[in-house]
Amino acid sequence: MKLNIPPGQDPTIKQRRHSIDIPPTLCIGGTSLRIVIFGSSGSHQFSLTESILHRAVFDGADLNATLTTKTSGHVLERNVTLVNTPNLNNHSFAQETLKKEFKKSICFSCPGPHAVLFILNPVDVPPDPYGVFRPVVQYFGESILNHAMVVLYNEGELEDSETKIEELKELIQKCGQRCFIFSGEKNNEEDSMTGQLFQKIDQMVLVHNIYSNPEFEDADKRINKEEKFLEKEREKEVKKMLEALKRNHSGEDYDRKVKLYQEKMRLENRERAEMLIADRLGFTLRLVDYAAAIGKGAFVGAVLGTVMGPQGMAVGATVGAALGGVLGGAAGAAWNYFTGVFTDVR
Repeated sequence: MKLNIPPGQDPTIKQRRHSIDIPPTLCIGGTSLRIVIFGSSGSHQFSLTESILHRAVFDGADLNATLTTKTSGHVLERNVTLVNTPNLNNHSFAQETLKKEFKKSICFSCPGPHAVLFILNPVDVPPDPYGVFRPVVQYFGESILNHAMVVLYNEGELEDSETKIEELKELIQKCGQRCFIFSGEKNNEEDSMTGQLFQKIDQMVLVHNIYSNPEFEDADKRINKEEKFLEKEREKEVKKMLEALKRNHSGEDYDRKVKLYQEKMRLENRERAEMLIADRLGFTLRLVDYAAAIGKGAFVGAVLGTVMGPQGMAVGATVGAALGGVLGGAAGAAWNYFTGVFTDVR
């Protein structure tokens, strides 16, 4: 089944109309916009990001890269952050690797994304589109679908403005009938696609607010705490630079330089804090998976064995496994303490 759909319009029959048309530059709660992108084709995810930011970001990048990336820019008078997750069609992923990258996407989009985009190639729709994104729903929960939109990205104009829609029916329905066709070629001319996409995101945020859950809240608290630590750590560096600016500039020029420098430091500290917390949470995730595989008793024993040395590791694991059932709450307490150490080093 095919439907004629002009680029930039939703491929659905019934559309819920809002009483207020929201201009593309409006962002609920500020001018920033955080978007997390999931897809089954690295090339289409990357192309969408580059089209929105109007610059090459992924030159020479591996389309099957297993890393989550964060890129930012100033678009249509808005500070935009785009978080690209790994290609979900890459079946070589270990489960724990995918979970770790999802953790990173949380850290990179705190306190929560304004939108989650499911990117697909409109001329090469997979047989089970919802199945592609099922790992996302399984990890974040079905509530993420309230903040999700299907985006069909095509570099040029679709021939006869047509695209297959039957296979997408289930996915679009689960995403609240939100679907958008993005033409990279048309967007390069006038930014019209980006403006329309931002407008649809703003309409979605009006109804559902930004997406968040306890994981986002926890990560955001950790990141804010790390930011304060970094600010304290760099006080001397900042003081030295401000003194240099005062010697070399004055009046409005001095004020402008100070403002730019402070913003630069803020962004640097934020990004560094996000990376540090993402790495710590990722490490904890590996510990959790390992413990699940061998049993908490064996794992706590292995931890105790680590303190004793290499020989103690094997003994500790064996004894821990034997005593795991007896220890009960004690093993659980040790487990909680140990994971806490690595997720909150400071």
